[in-house]
Amino acid sequence: MRNFAHDDSAWADFLISKAALILASVILFAAIFHLAASFKELEIQEQLDILARDFKTAVDMVGSSNSGSDSLRPDNSGSDNSDPGNSGSNNLQADAYYCFEDEEIFRNSPFMEDIKVKISGEYICLETEYRERSFRAVKPFTFKVLPFNESVLHEKLSTKFGARGDEETSLTADYAEIEAFLQAIGTEEAVLDPNEKISLKKKLIYVKDEEGVSAFGCVLAYQ
Repeated sequence: MRNFAHDDSAWADFLISKAALILASVILFAAIFHLAASFKELEIQEQLDILARDFKTAVDMVGSSNSGSDSLRPDNSGSDNSDPGNSGSNNLQADAYYCFEDEEIFRNSPFMEDIKVKISGEYICLETEYRERSFRAVKPFTFKVLPFNESVLHEKLSTKFGARGDEETSLTADYAEIEAFLQAIGTEEAVLDPNEKISLKKKLIYVKDEEGVSAFGCVLAYQ
């Protein structure tokens, strides 16, 4: 056994060993911390993806529904003017709502108080920050979506085409022109409050031509 009292090299070896052990411990703890942070970042991204996909699914269900009763979450907050015995066009316009705060994964997330919800006619976008890092989830819509309510839609259609686009005042413009107009007005993003209900409504727009009156649907998403 080496005598530390009279052997300077023994002390040097001892101190070097201690320093190496401390350095190895620091590196190990740093690696563990980095790994834990990486897992947390993956979890946050996954949570955003799930929420964005869930909202897209809600929009798709409203867009594909054939009656108000087919909506994901029927909105009972207002009056329902549809007649159950009437099989006419009123039953083709579904009403529903979506609220991120209702989702457990949102309430348990670290970004609940700091998330931006943006929608346009083409996609849903969720953005948040965690420990100075930015996270983003974008999901494209299957159906045509317009980020405003029915009154705004009627106003825009009336301004452009001189008609509201409902059954009483059908549009008479070329379908391609109407499609291009809806595409243009749906490009602007709307920022929504994740803690408030987002209304989802399937809206039929009526077009009249030489062959008669036809209609195509879109989903209105608004607060």
